[in-house]
Amino acid sequence: MDMNRRAFLQSVAAGATLGVIGCGDSPTSPGEQPGQTPGAGYFAQIAADLDAMGIGTPRLLIDLDRLDANAAKILSKVGVDRYRIVEKSLTSLDLLAYVQGRTGARKFMVLHLPFLPPILDAFPNADVLIGKAQPTAAVATFFDEMPGAAWPAAASRVQFIADSRPRLDELAALARHLGLTLRISVEIDVGLRRSGVPEPAELPSVLSGLVEHSDVLRFTGFLGYDGHVAHVPVLFGSPVDAVTDAWRKATAIFESFIDILRVQFPELMRDDLVFNSGGSASYPMYQSGPVNDVAIGGGVVRPAAYPDVFCGVLEPAIFIATQVLAYYPLARLPFLSAEFSAKLLRYKQGVTIYGGGWAAHFVSPAGLEPAPLVSDPENQNLVPNQSLLTAPRNISLAPGDWIFMHPKQSDALFQFEEIMLVRGGRLQEERWKAFPRRY
Repeated sequence: MDMNRRAFLQSVAAGATLGVIGCGDSPTSPGEQPGQTPGAGYFAQIAADLDAMGIGTPRLLIDLDRLDANAAKILSKVGVDRYRIVEKSLTSLDLLAYVQGRTGARKFMVLHLPFLPPILDAFPNADVLIGKAQPTAAVATFFDEMPGAAWPAAASRVQFIADSRPRLDELAALARHLGLTLRISVEIDVGLRRSGVPEPAELPSVLSGLVEHSDVLRFTGFLGYDGHVAHVPVLFGSPVDAVTDAWRKATAIFESFIDILRVQFPELMRDDLVFNSGGSASYPMYQSGPVNDVAIGGGVVRPAAYPDVFCGVLEPAIFIATQVLAYYPLARLPFLSAEFSAKLLRYKQGVTIYGGGWAAHFVSPAGLEPAPLVSDPENQNLVPNQSLLTAPRNISLAPGDWIFMHPKQSDALFQFEEIMLVRGGRLQEERWKAFPRRY
């Protein structure tokens, strides 16, 4: 960038900063409580840095200091030996490598098979548990797309999933066709009612298949995802008590599956079996019980949709930044008169922003909302044009000012090719990349 343009952008940044400071958020301070979104001062500095760098398109940001704090809190509860990093919510090799380096964890969970080869390449010592049952054709494609000489090493590092006897038989047939021994974890349903062996009484059929196919399949444990636990309906009483009770029930179901394994199939029991469950919304509860492997993904960046019961101690660390394109003293809707629009929108200001439609909460300036009637539902317009927002009268906004959002899910980083990094409240020169492949 030439010096004249840089000086111009820096001078404009000063004005943009003033616009963001007046948003009404509380300023960032040493006394800020854990789990809070940063205040206006934090976003004002990021806005100034974005302008100084000459950036004018929407960007995704990750705050490394906040990520570090989250990783430390997670490790304090589950320990490095039980921590399994989930790829789904951290779809960037750079981000996965950073989390792995901060935590020392060597175990990964992969839910999308096209991401498996780059993860195996990037983390040569990684043990990978596939996070859901895959179509057998997808497993076959995984092997077909690599040299045959690499098959045995890959098979020795990956635990594939069987959720039924037919799926298990298909995997056994594939293993024979490939001349491999596949490691198999059995998915069990601990109450989510979405996938896995539905009831303990149906487990013997699957385990007997593992005994019958022991020449090509090696049993490695159970996967029992507890994704329902943190979302238990609470009509009366404490949410913490309700979630804890739901966790106990899920744990009891998990134990009942293990009991069948131990009593009816002792030949499959080993000390190194993996009993996986957990998630970012439930990880602190796994201080005891049968689960020895806890899967945690987006918790390190704490997206907005994660329930506060246990995630409230984690710091929001992922944000989307985009600029104001146009400003209107009074927001106006199509087909309505100016006066009726003003009354309907409570005489709020209007701004259009670059892009929009992301599943996210507006966090700075405070009080921004999508305009009714003309705003796309979240994630419907995947190549967004521009969005009309309403803004309270007490904030100052102008074209070029920055708007900041807190994504509901960390999967939002998958919508951006580049990830910008924040350290010490300032944007860094280093950039990360999301996975280049989608589906």
